[in-house]
Amino acid sequence: MHVDGYLKVREDTKLKLRLNKDIVFFIIATLAMGFMIWFGLSRDIDFGFNLTTDVTYPRARVLKVVSDQTAVDEDGVRRGRQDLLVEILTGKHRGRIVEAQNILFIDAAVYAQPGQRIVIFFDYQEGDTAYFARVHTYERATAMYVLVILFFSLLALVGGKSGIRSAFGLVFTFVAILFLLIPAIVQGIPPAIFTIFLSLCIVGVSLIAIMGFEKKTYVSIVGTAIGIAICCAFYFIIGAVLRITGFNVPEMSVLVTVGFTANARIAEFLFCGILIASLGAVMDIAVSVASATSEIGQSNKKMEFKTLFRRSMTMARDCIGSSVNTLILAFTGAFFVTLVLFRLNNFDYHMVIHRTDIAIEVMRALTASVALVLCAPATALITSRVYSKRT
Repeated sequence: MHVDGYLKVREDTKLKLRLNKDIVFFIIATLAMGFMIWFGLSRDIDFGFNLTTDVTYPRARVLKVVSDQTAVDEDGVRRGRQDLLVEILTGKHRGRIVEAQNILFIDAAVYAQPGQRIVIFFDYQEGDTAYFARVHTYERATAMYVLVILFFSLLALVGGKSGIRSAFGLVFTFVAILFLLIPAIVQGIPPAIFTIFLSLCIVGVSLIAIMGFEKKTYVSIVGTAIGIAICCAFYFIIGAVLRITGFNVPEMSVLVTVGFTANARIAEFLFCGILIASLGAVMDIAVSVASATSEIGQSNKKMEFKTLFRRSMTMARDCIGSSVNTLILAFTGAFFVTLVLFRLNNFDYHMVIHRTDIAIEVMRALTASVALVLCAPATALITSRVYSKRT
């Protein structure tokens, strides 16, 4: 009885320490998110453009459709023009009633009706009576917020405590990228180095938030870090083979035009994007392999390293097959419309296969896939060593 009581006290002590660790971790992570949000909202950048007009994009409500000169064409797309009377709902012009034009094209078919909420382009110069207003797009922010709340509610309902912890990691990742990574890069921080550092921080916080302070958590973090290192190495190898530089990306010409090269090394932006896109898949494979291997090892603590590693690799190969397939399909889906366009125009094969944008997509897919494939055995090796029988 004395031994049983001692063991119970010991387990209670371990549980309290674990709970204290979790509480401290979530407090520190929450404070870090607060700092990142403050940093992101307090950073402004000025490229020297002096706009003479007060251009804003406020939300507005349609009060009246003054005229409707639209019709549905043979393609099923509504085209034409509307003249609207709208009330501005946000910004310093809130409450003002203005007339707005609404031109409907195939890619901007916002068919306005009374009571509908929209976003308008409002060009007004202080001290002047003239203004120009036109419909920009539908008001979608409210619907997005509701959908995100429903998603997190579903995650908590189905996943329980683990779902809530996963949601915390997801929020941390979003805040880190939006409010820290992008503003820091805009301010001139080296993009590649800072993205690698922040990726490691995201991995650490996300995995600890999901799995807690466990050995398999630490193994997953190490495995993901190895995957990040592999991703970095193969980015430069594949980039050199395919002769791809960061300046090959079409959007880079816009950054060069606005003079952004003085504040950041924009050639590294392609690498940053590939690393961020690959991070989730690499983290997923590391967690899957580490969790499964730890369960096998804990179920039989007398299992030797070679046996555990062999079983781990059997499971890891299945994960690799499904994960690589998912990854390739994700990149192909992002490029799907362009591929359809090539086929419809019956472009020559050699003209298509040698294009820079095709090479960039191949580079993205292969870099992420190689990192994922090599991360699995590395994680299996480390986990097997940790959970196998000590010799």
